[in-house]
Amino acid sequence: MIDPIAFQIGPVAVRWYGLAYAASLLISIGILILLNKKRPVFKNNDQIFDFLFWIFLIGVLLGGRLGYVLFYNLPYYLDYPGKILALWEGGMSFHGGMIGTAIVAYVLAKKHKIDLFNMTDLLAVAGGLVTVLSRIANFINRELYGRVIESAQWEWLGVDFGDGLLRFPSQLFQSAGALGLFLILLFIFSRKPNRGVLTFSYFVFYGLIRFILEFWREPDVQVGFIFNFFTLGQLLSLAMTLVGFGGLIWLRKGRFDIR
Repeated sequence: MIDPIAFQIGPVAVRWYGLAYAASLLISIGILILLNKKRPVFKNNDQIFDFLFWIFLIGVLLGGRLGYVLFYNLPYYLDYPGKILALWEGGMSFHGGMIGTAIVAYVLAKKHKIDLFNMTDLLAVAGGLVTVLSRIANFINRELYGRVIESAQWEWLGVDFGDGLLRFPSQLFQSAGALGLFLILLFIFSRKPNRGVLTFSYFVFYGLIRFILEFWREPDVQVGFIFNFFTLGQLLSLAMTLVGFGGLIWLRKGRFDIR
């Protein structure tokens, strides 16, 4: 297995996880700049940098952390509130980050008088790639690992994450799923869809892909299986998919006019 620490500068250890987030931010900026040339939404590149800075800082990092606290481990953090912002100890929720991003995007759109859906359509395409690198970093960190392989025919896929058991590399499955999501959204973008279609398509396809791939992921220890079958991530993703389908239906009926 790869060492979670990429390199050290004196006493400072630089981890692959942090590098993955930094690289994801830079890649998102590059993609948004390219998309904005084809479908102008942002005034200039400086505005893209500014928007993504706040989205990343407040939406992704703060939203992701608070989502983890609320959805996955609230009793623990009620006992130890001082650890809520201890990001270095791990614990981020994609769905929390998504909610945080939506809130920040809405505030920025209102402040700068930009059409919300035109903006989130571009963000959705760029966001499709966000978890590609972070899931690989999860694999390196030996976290969010897969379920134990019970069939001999799949042992060739198995990875021992330190407990002596062969498990599915579910983090890599989800990384590949994120790449697939990006390609799907990029294809839809090329078809010049109406405003909002990309936004809600992101909800639909991310939710479906995550729901399926969670069948190979071990549920969080403190949560376990819900209804003895589903993970919490699956239920949150299912809700996300339903919101996406609902949004597409409402767009088709012409009832969404958030600007």
